[in-house]
Amino acid sequence: MPETTPLIRFPQSLFPQLRNRLLEDLSRESFALLLGKRITVEDRTIIKVLSVHYPEPKDYISQGNAELRLKREYIYDRLVAMQQNGEADTLIDVHTHPFSAGGVFFSAVDDSDERNFHTWLHDTLKDIHYASIVLSQSDYSARLWEWENEKPVAYTARIKTQIVSENWPSPDYQSGDGKKSVSDVDGLENGFLARSVLALGLDSLRQITTDQTIGVIGVGGLGSIVAENLVHSGFNRLHLIDYDHIELTNLNRIVGAYYRDAQQQRLKVVTVKEHLELINPQAKVYAHPTGIEDPSLLPSIMQCDWLLVTTDSHYSRFKSQEIAVQMGIPLIASGVNISVENGQVTDMSGEVIIARYGDGLCLNCLGRINPTLIAAERNPESSIAKELVRKGYVAGLEVKEPAVKTLNAILGAMTVDVLVNQFTLRQEHRPIVVYESNAAMAIYEDTASVKSRTQKCHSCNH
Repeated sequence: MPETTPLIRFPQSLFPQLRNRLLEDLSRESFALLLGKRITVEDRTIIKVLSVHYPEPKDYISQGNAELRLKREYIYDRLVAMQQNGEADTLIDVHTHPFSAGGVFFSAVDDSDERNFHTWLHDTLKDIHYASIVLSQSDYSARLWEWENEKPVAYTARIKTQIVSENWPSPDYQSGDGKKSVSDVDGLENGFLARSVLALGLDSLRQITTDQTIGVIGVGGLGSIVAENLVHSGFNRLHLIDYDHIELTNLNRIVGAYYRDAQQQRLKVVTVKEHLELINPQAKVYAHPTGIEDPSLLPSIMQCDWLLVTTDSHYSRFKSQEIAVQMGIPLIASGVNISVENGQVTDMSGEVIIARYGDGLCLNCLGRINPTLIAAERNPESSIAKELVRKGYVAGLEVKEPAVKTLNAILGAMTVDVLVNQFTLRQEHRPIVVYESNAAMAIYEDTASVKSRTQKCHSCNH
């Protein structure tokens, strides 16, 4: 039995397209079939929607205002195709109650039909899962069917979209985790976020404070600033992921770190967590002193609505992108670069990349991940890594790069600003934003990288 609410994650723009198409004609019920991939780790389950299929008129036996019946062959054909393809393992049927203006729920007929269908699936096919969604004119209800104690049992599920504006309400789900935050105690309009409400709007801040969990991968010079900006912006459920310790050379840029922390070689995640909780004592900040590749992190990552990767390691970026694609979680990757030749700075720049599931781009097809560096960083003590360094394919793995807080601060603010824009939609979505501080300061969209990205990417299926 699931102890937490199962999530059905939709790719960017698919859920509103589905709703609009199925609810276009309110004179009769409509149907669609989603194919998805189920991921279960411990007590958490995600179903990532892969594709949607709409029956043609010839596939219906009947279709009225309060009932519909499909030909069995339509479902069977989808099942055969699904098994032949091998990627999907979950059927999600979606139907409408067009007569319902709100407060939608599954009818007794729905219960009976779905229970019988799930029983047939269990008795006939192995490893095929089943879920269902019903849509009214203004909300939805969703559930995941399980087989327990020799009978089918339905559990309430929640739909997750890439951006908040695509969300739809559900009478089954109340946003937030029921725990009070500073914004709940003092009120958004009078508390420490009052100025943010004036700038971003009350609805946006409500979503940010009550219904978002953010994973920050890497909390060094850039990641610690990102984490601080997140808490200042109202995000109060954060997972900090970094295995590294603080050293003296970190003190020029890690927020919340002091000389004594470097002397004691304290963990970065623990030090930054303490700093964030001083800003908002009610924030739920979880410190994970390990690398993103650690399988024990998956239950925590599955809770996240966004992953923000700020490391300078190609291997950790590769793993972050891989997990984001696997789970259907949108990812924002930020990075900085300072090049020095003959004692002179020749480049000081950075970029923020937004890779949402369904947008058809990722760090891999954008060429932001170097396979050679991945091989070297994956196990720096291996003979492969040492040979790559010896032959000059990669620099020494312990070589420290130039770093200053000013550049990190600018990119950290840009990263959180880009994330907040996913809630406010104040600016047009731009997948890559670049900052340069060379001959002149400039911030611009990198359209060339998007246009020239690798086609048929094995990572994001573009």
